[in-house]
Amino acid sequence: MKKLFWTTLAIGLICHASIAQLANKTAMNEQLARSISDSVLFQHFTCTVNNFNKVLLQWGTGFSSGVDYFVLEHGTDSNHFETLGILKRTASYNQFEFMDGNPTAGLNYYRIKSTDSSGLILYSDIFQINIEGNPGFKFYPNPVDKFLIIDSQQPGDLQILSNTGNLLLTRQVQSGVQVVNVSMLERGEYILRMLYKEGNRLVLDHLLKN
Repeated sequence: MKKLFWTTLAIGLICHASIAQLANKTAMNEQLARSISDSVLFQHFTCTVNNFNKVLLQWGTGFSSGVDYFVLEHGTDSNHFETLGILKRTASYNQFEFMDGNPTAGLNYYRIKSTDSSGLILYSDIFQINIEGNPGFKFYPNPVDKFLIIDSQQPGDLQILSNTGNLLLTRQVQSGVQVVNVSMLERGEYILRMLYKEGNRLVLDHLLKN
């Protein structure tokens, strides 16, 4: 009877150890597969800023993994991202690009997300870009109620856009201090864009409306 007990116990311990080893091996394989897939799928991921402060994202792909779409994600820190755009992948082409026409003033973070045919979510490395503001342009108050004060050292075109990129207000701004009526805007967050034709410069910032 004792012999049967010890034999059963030994078999149980062996099975438990085998299951644990299998689980560990499976987890390691999944981690390795994710690492390999990420590094091979997203190749040569770069971000460049042109003269208008638009950010061009470019990357290549190294293999076919059942990936149909690329999701471009943007954040103002390296932990929180929102969808910037979606790009369909074509099987006959392995070089891709996407333009962010409205980056945030200051630090911008970009990454690419995709899902392969097995349901595995893949991410590229995170790329950081700094969009500097223009010391010759100021606006206040922010948040604003009815009237926005613009202080610009040069004439330019002022634009206020929604978060989805729709143009809501445009004004020609002269050098110096002037007042712009924004009472028609609803309460919320907007993108303020100042375009200077001289020097082909663009200043971007967030505007809050009370």
